[in-house]
Amino acid sequence: MFALTAHAGEREAHAREVERSGADWPDGSYGRRNRQAIAARETRIATRLRAVEHACHTAIEHGAVSGQPEPIRTPRAPEHTADKEIELD
Repeated sequence: MFALTAHAGEREAHAREVERSGADWPDGSYGRRNRQAIAARETRIATRLRAVEHACHTAIEHGAVSGQPEPIRTPRAPEHTADKEIELD
């Protein structure tokens, strides 16, 4: 959980830093457009990370996450049951 929060914070900080450095470039220049695109991508990623963080918090608060995972139950075909004898040649 801490890693999600830290990573989202780093992405948000990077987006702010890139936006600030892009402001120094002339309007319409490649450098400014490039930095705007980078900042937008970083912001989208940070937003997704925050959504995952929120979903994890919500799941934990509502008890969806327990200490022990539930075993996966797979149905077995009748010919593969444990009590059936196998013919040997």
